Amino acid sequence: MTNQSDMTNYLQTFVEGMISSGVEQAVISPGSRSTPLALLLHRQEKIETFIEVDERSAAFFALGLSKTSLKPVVLLCTSGTAAANYYPAICEANASHIPLIILTTDRPHELRQVGAPQAMDQFHLFQNHVKEFIEMAIPEGTKTMLDYAYWQGMRATDTACQIPKGPIHLNFPLREPLLPDLDRTLIIEKATEILVGKKQLSEEQLLECVDAWQEKKGVLVIGGSHTPKEAEVFIKLAETLNWPIISDPLANITSCGKTSPLIMNYADLFIQEVEMSQRPEVVVRFGMLPISKNTMFWLQSLDDATTIYFVDEVGDWQDQLKQTQVAIQAEEQTFARAIIEKVKVKTVDSWCNQWIDWQLTTEQQLNELSDMNTLNETTASILVHKKMAENGQLFVSNSNAIRFLDRFSTAEANHYQLFGNRGINGIDGIVSTALGMCATNPDRQNVLLIGDLAMYHDMNGLLLAKRYNLPLTIVLLNNNGGGIFSFLSQRQLEVADFEPIFGTPIDLDFSLVAQLYNAKYIKAESLEQLALLLDATQKQPKFQIIEVVGDRQENVQLYEKVVAGLKEKFGKNK
Repeated sequence: MTNQSDMTNYLQTFVEGMISSGVEQAVISPGSRSTPLALLLHRQEKIETFIEVDERSAAFFALGLSKTSLKPVVLLCTSGTAAANYYPAICEANASHIPLIILTTDRPHELRQVGAPQAMDQFHLFQNHVKEFIEMAIPEGTKTMLDYAYWQGMRATDTACQIPKGPIHLNFPLREPLLPDLDRTLIIEKATEILVGKKQLSEEQLLECVDAWQEKKGVLVIGGSHTPKEAEVFIKLAETLNWPIISDPLANITSCGKTSPLIMNYADLFIQEVEMSQRPEVVVRFGMLPISKNTMFWLQSLDDATTIYFVDEVGDWQDQLKQTQVAIQAEEQTFARAIIEKVKVKTVDSWCNQWIDWQLTTEQQLNELSDMNTLNETTASILVHKKMAENGQLFVSNSNAIRFLDRFSTAEANHYQLFGNRGINGIDGIVSTALGMCATNPDRQNVLLIGDLAMYHDMNGLLLAKRYNLPLTIVLLNNNGGGIFSFLSQRQLEVADFEPIFGTPIDLDFSLVAQLYNAKYIKAESLEQLALLLDATQKQPKFQIIEVVGDRQENVQLYEKVVAGLKEKFGKNK
């Protein structure tokens, strides 16, 4: 056996270990030191591989693949600063509990800290932003080391997929020559079966929750990312208890295809403007806080007369308000279904009816505004939501885009899934993550709703759409700058300070961006035209940029009109 064949067997065995734990896709950023792993992954028939030279884009693309498929995805790069470009996506994966398997290749130990080129300290490079760091041994061909390689591939992947899910980093020191023996065929002598259970409460604990909830005036608050099927379970739980349900857009409550008067999709608009004659006795939270600051302020206003339950599936205590009085550490869906089966008596209608009235009043206020019938960033966002196809996929960017959906989208009968990167709430990598979503189900309608700054920040990702013919429709909300800051306290600044630091106009012609990456470009001139364009994406998905030119002040003025109208209708503090 030669060093080349030993390395080949060792790395092939590691790859087989990952496959045994569910790896089906890998994203490779080319380089020299990663050559053997890149070739073995690329030639592995059981693994679909994507090539992206920009490591930051590659990492977010892998994030999108894993976020959509709900399976572990491999990331591979060479040594040096290549791995450092993974950092933003790994931080997002860790915060969002996405199972990425990060494989970085490295100089062998004798070439570290001696001035060798393209060498840097990759030990614990991502610190506590990964679940675990593993420094792999130098490849050897003995049975003991092959067992070790298989075990590490299998164990690392399984660890990434255990709740709380998250990224795992493995660093591979490799000696030259770096070309593997591509004529070798590895025969795996064993495979390991993994049986996984679910964390759930005892019968006694379940009945304790039922007794504390049924017939009580309660509210469900659903945060985090959930599939449409999971969203349906939460709605069923709300209907079983007869409680209003407040949710984050990514919880897919308003996009799962199920409508219910208990869905408080306008909560962000009305919850700070109403006078509550009846206060909740119980609030049950699932996952992280929703995006709505007004909902957060309302929760903060509750006193000890309201018992706060927090269902913490991942065990991370993600309760930034620190209000939890009862923490429930159990698998969310198993727990919710068990409660549904055991609740026998609903809360009286008078409790939820006041919430339903607030919803209807808010809807009436929106219908009275002429601005809601003309093309602007808000109405464009609402229209995207309404025009999603059955089983379509919508990725929504951070900052304004997701807030427009949070405030104004209604529970529609169309069944689609909404995705976003809300772990760290950054705007980087949005295009690449959305393309990962698209690559998972390219035959469906795939739409990205994004602002101009987030688009600019990740334009390199568009090369993936060109290379792999990914039919992503990008609805670009272009207000020439950071529109979110016009809603924040920074807007009080003088124009001379606000514009260069927070407004940050970029003055880009996105028709030229579309031309560069072979995307079709259309500038929407009306709501009617935008509706027709979105209808067409349902029938024939294509790679295109639909630009909606907006105005930062117009967004703020529309929101202020809505709030002013609600203040008048609800008459709070009169």
